Amino acid sequence: MSKIYDLSDFSEEELNTLIEEATTLQNARRESRERERPTDTDGSKGQDVKDPDHGAIPTPTPRDVKDAGPEHGVPE
Repeated sequence: MSKIYDLSDFSEEELNTLIEEATTLQNARRESRERERPTDTDGSKGQDVKDPDHGAIPTPTPRDVKDAGPEHGVPE
């Protein structure tokens, strides 16, 4: 494997900080992947939109609009 970064000029403290930040980022990415849904039998993959941290804005269904619309001034 070839060197990508020259770290020879980093101090011990800088190297420790770099390693700590990289480990934190790696753990955050790993946790994010664990929340994703696995690949389904048909090959599709997605996120659980019922999870509040899913990161997607779900589109309301017609039933959602019919049920919640009047609360927001939508005529029935």
